[in-house]
Amino acid sequence: MVERCRLFSDFSPIEKGTLSGVLIPVSFSKGEILFDEFQEADSVYFIMEGSVGLYRSDNFGRWTKVALIYKGTPLGECAFFLNAPHSLRAVAESPVKALKITKEGAESLKREAPKVYAKLVEKLVSVMAERLKSSDFKFSQICGFFSVPGGGRWKR
Repeated sequence: MVERCRLFSDFSPIEKGTLSGVLIPVSFSKGEILFDEFQEADSVYFIMEGSVGLYRSDNFGRWTKVALIYKGTPLGECAFFLNAPHSLRAVAESPVKALKITKEGAESLKREAPKVYAKLVEKLVSVMAERLKSSDFKFSQICGFFSVPGGGRWKR
């Protein structure tokens, strides 16, 4: 399955083999919870097939879908690296096949293959940076800010 994950497309065959030793294949049925809000993060998931809805609860116990994650995308990496609980509930919107790396697997990879670990973390940071950039742009649109041509400053 590592071979089929687009996130690992620029990893060498040897690096993919190394990842295969720590990535665990998992599957979820439609409606199954991958992780829940406030649950400690013990894994990062790499979605291979299907889609996962991310939900946030409000003070009245209602759940609102805030995002939809598709194949080729990592999931749960922020809480994993912050060593913090998840801030959202992740629910399989369809049958999902994924790979996951646990804390133990990540520590093993860091010890045994630090270059592969660094490359994996670099990929995850890249995805997180893109998400942050996208959220920042959406926030600026909602708040009525716009970018000044030729500059990085925002005006209202």
